[in-house]
Amino acid sequence: MTIEMRNDLLNLPNLQLKMDTIVFDNIDTKPNWSKAYELLDELLQKVANNFNSYIEKSDGEMPAPTTYWTLYMDIASRLLYFTGLAHSNLIADDDVDARTHIIELYEISASCVPNAQIENNEELISEIKKSIQQLNGQQQVELQIADNVVQCIERFYNFTKSYE
Repeated sequence: MTIEMRNDLLNLPNLQLKMDTIVFDNIDTKPNWSKAYELLDELLQKVANNFNSYIEKSDGEMPAPTTYWTLYMDIASRLLYFTGLAHSNLIADDDVDARTHIIELYEISASCVPNAQIENNEELISEIKKSIQQLNGQQQVELQIADNVVQCIERFYNFTKSYE
């Protein structure tokens, strides 16, 4: 799967369409969790590698909090969530390592949501909390939510370093 680039940046509408298509075809319509996880994880790896490449080309400088990067973080947060959701439907009940990894994806997803107080994003945060509760049985889940896009970018970068 290739991700379209424009002017050395990801084509975000194309990326959004790819993710939405995977989610619609393999989660919403007729659940095929293994295919959804395979495709979403591949897409997440490409996005993480793209971000690392961007940072490297920028001599380690984080991108400015522009509209482009706000949209990028919005897509990345949802991609992290759906990758975790697909993976959670494939693991055995007693697979503690997989549970820990999925919860980490969910927590990073929540910390990458720009403008978390917007109603649409509040719904995502609520879904992330419910998903974590289902995995670990906790009644209360506390998530670190970014105050601004700069924090989202920094938290996503900390995550993407694991793909280097």
